[in-house]
Amino acid sequence: MATAVTTKGLVAKKVGMSRFIMDDGKIIPVTILEVMDQKVTKVLDLEKDGYTGYQIGYGQKSEKNLSKADIHRLRKANVKENYSKFCEFRVSEKESKEIAAGATLTAESFTNIEAVDVTGTSKGRGFQGAVKRWNASIGRMTHGSRFHRRPGSLGQCTSPGRVFKNKHQPGHMGVDKRTVSNVKVVKVDVDKNVIAVHGSVPGNKLGIVEIRQSRKVSKSGSK
Repeated sequence: MATAVTTKGLVAKKVGMSRFIMDDGKIIPVTILEVMDQKVTKVLDLEKDGYTGYQIGYGQKSEKNLSKADIHRLRKANVKENYSKFCEFRVSEKESKEIAAGATLTAESFTNIEAVDVTGTSKGRGFQGAVKRWNASIGRMTHGSRFHRRPGSLGQCTSPGRVFKNKHQPGHMGVDKRTVSNVKVVKVDVDKNVIAVHGSVPGNKLGIVEIRQSRKVSKSGSK
């Protein structure tokens, strides 16, 4: 049976938000992250892969729905579960030697970590105008104005006679990969395999997020 190991990154499911009462009686908002069933499927080597790290598998499916390459990858790492999704985390060469293929990752890895970086996919907002999408200012609503929520002037006449790149315009909003850094770890429940972090993180409810140990921790903690 595979044993749990100490790692610097894993995948979790965003359960939702709640509140937590601190020791001094202060109530703070927290996001509950449930660590998913996952195992190390490959240890990345500097000589073979060009960098050091480890790959994890999560999200089980029926074996008939997996590709032959995925099945071979799992069985080579002595993983009996049929994981269909994979994610990589980079670590130092010394840390990569402490991780073995087939090892189980749990919330216990973050018991002594103060802050983390959480990466997720932001909520989809559909097609939005420049005001909501880019927080642009609106025009006046009276005196016959016809530029209430329009994006304003886009280009020029003859010189240069074009719209510059990255001009803030209406378009699709959301469904972007976003990372919030230095998020304080409020509590780690090893028995329930759950991590509670301070504040909000990107993504929908029940969305998948990546948790990494924060590289830069401020003295005052997170937000």
